[in-house]
Amino acid sequence: MAVCTILNGCGQHNHGHEHEHEGEHESEEHVHDGAVKISPERQAALGIITDTVARTEFSEVIRTSGQIASSTGDEMTVVAKSEGIVNMAGLSEGSPVGKGGRIASISSRDIGSGDRLAKARITYETAKKEYERDLQLSKDNIVSESHLDQSRLEYEYAKAEYEALTAGSGASGSIVVTSPLSGFIKSLNVRSGDFVETGAPIATVSQNRRLKLRADLSEKYFGKLGQIRDANFVTSYSDKVYSLKDLGGRLTSYGRASDGDFFIPVTFEFDNKGDFVPGSYVEVFLQSSGSEPCITVPVKAVVEDQGVNYVFVKDDDGDFLRREVALGTSDGIRIPVLRGLEEGETIVVEGAVHVKLAGVASVPAGHTHNH
Repeated sequence: MAVCTILNGCGQHNHGHEHEHEGEHESEEHVHDGAVKISPERQAALGIITDTVARTEFSEVIRTSGQIASSTGDEMTVVAKSEGIVNMAGLSEGSPVGKGGRIASISSRDIGSGDRLAKARITYETAKKEYERDLQLSKDNIVSESHLDQSRLEYEYAKAEYEALTAGSGASGSIVVTSPLSGFIKSLNVRSGDFVETGAPIATVSQNRRLKLRADLSEKYFGKLGQIRDANFVTSYSDKVYSLKDLGGRLTSYGRASDGDFFIPVTFEFDNKGDFVPGSYVEVFLQSSGSEPCITVPVKAVVEDQGVNYVFVKDDDGDFLRREVALGTSDGIRIPVLRGLEEGETIVVEGAVHVKLAGVASVPAGHTHNH
């Protein structure tokens, strides 16, 4: 593997110096002899952070595609059966829960619309009395058949709503939200004290604590199959790069032969702790067990312009200089630098695109600063 250039330590805000133009007001950002000057205050506002280049261990990466697999029908969203103030049951993401287990309770006593359970009880009792009265009157032909049907319909509606709320109510009269299946809490959508509308999602319960990631390894990498130990992946519906290590992932199996389309399946298992869509396709960065000392930078530190990759290096004056770099294969989070950087140099690791835009915006067309 080619020797490459990693950043260690906490990010530091880069501090540039201000440049005064004769007869002009002081500028927060401009270009001088190819160097982009941005004031420290402006850097903080834009989220520009720098770090020092250092050499560290980096595994060989094989970039491929894959798919997240899970059984269907093993996940349900629990919703509020009434509007009101939520009181969560003290569960957290990953907590086990049984079928019918309490997840939260909802009280509407202290809100403007009033206690829904109490209102449902009053509506039910009123409708019941009206129906019973109309039923007696109909025997003497005092009320019409259509009026009796309407009275019975209102009574049945009121009864159904009241019984549904009563079945899920606690001793204090609040509405209890329970789990429809046994499993674990995958995600919580609200916190205690939040106000929710009827039908608002409270939590997601999943029967499947673990998901599978199947990566399709090209046949040409068959000789490296036994070296693969870990992987990162990114979904098509998010820019976030997930690390199987952070998700409690592990390699479970890999094929010994192609499945007929020139790919060998490599399967991992990991905790279902993110907003993953079972069946969705992902980009996978397979990592081998072996590693070599290498200079790498965060992927977001690299800016591409017309096919040329570069980073911004901070010089001794605190200015930012554009530096072209040759890159290796990224693991989705960091990328090896084969040429262009040396250990000890300081580069922009957060907000590189803002430095690029500052350099472009500070130089009007047909004009450069040459002093």
